[in-house]
Amino acid sequence: MLFRSFAITKLTVYELKTRIVQRKLDMLKRIALLSLTFLFLAPVQQDNPVGPELYRIVQGIEGLHDAERLSYIKKELNKLNVIYRVAKFDTTIRQGGESKQISGENIVVRVGRGGTGKHVVVGAHSDAVPNSPGANDNGGGVAVLIGLIKTAKQQQWNFTIDFCFFDREEDGLIGSAVFVRNSRDKERHLAMINLDVEGTGEEVYVGPVGKGDDNFIMPLVREAARQTGFAFEERSVYPPSDYQPFAREGLENISISIVPKGDADKITDLLRGTQPTKESFPEVLKVMHTERDSAVYVTPSALAMSHEFTKTVLMLLNESQKVE
Repeated sequence: MLFRSFAITKLTVYELKTRIVQRKLDMLKRIALLSLTFLFLAPVQQDNPVGPELYRIVQGIEGLHDAERLSYIKKELNKLNVIYRVAKFDTTIRQGGESKQISGENIVVRVGRGGTGKHVVVGAHSDAVPNSPGANDNGGGVAVLIGLIKTAKQQQWNFTIDFCFFDREEDGLIGSAVFVRNSRDKERHLAMINLDVEGTGEEVYVGPVGKGDDNFIMPLVREAARQTGFAFEERSVYPPSDYQPFAREGLENISISIVPKGDADKITDLLRGTQPTKESFPEVLKVMHTERDSAVYVTPSALAMSHEFTKTVLMLLNESQKVE
């Protein structure tokens, strides 16, 4: 809409000031409409250079084993010249009636000074299931998180933000659970935003909504949907992911994904126990956790959409905490 309004206003002024002949005016209008059509059809290439850069990160991380993925993230953070801390962990979980030792490391970048004393977490898991390239799940989330760090370090914040690359999510949300358990910021907690599966589709899918732990952030999420104009779907259910350790502690949280049109309903039906057919099975799940989860099925436009939407939510959070 900004491009359309700008083009029409500029054209009207030109007509009044120069009094060009109607034939030339009509030709200019046709050219303007063709240009607008191209802009809307190719928003990433024309208006948002973030998408291709995030896609490069997805291509770089896909196919790497977990330790290699962590090394790749550190390399990208070093390029941004940001300080990060590595929080290694060893923990024991019960799985199938047996004890299992799990080791890993979370990578955390802290931004902001926190004028209000509040604290925000934005997280994406860094690991992938064995034998899957892990491009969309969750190379896309990693890429968007790195893009947000690049943007956030140039902004003044009214709170501190921990950008967290959570390890061992696929083993049972281990990294995020350890992070919450060891956190000293629970009393200051304002919101947690979880980014999981960000690289395929054209709709923003948000959830789980209405559990009593999103009363503050959801109005801001809905305002972000209004401001960005993106196709937006919110649901009361959402697949298991790193928001859950925060939810168990009653900490404000929400998850954001980018999915193909119609998948929000299909995922909801699946989570509620509806037996899927070939037609009703979510498109995004046909690739996740398989050898097909490669960058071929990821698009710069979906990554850019996730980045822009999450950035807008963060800016709205920042405005809500403005110190007069």
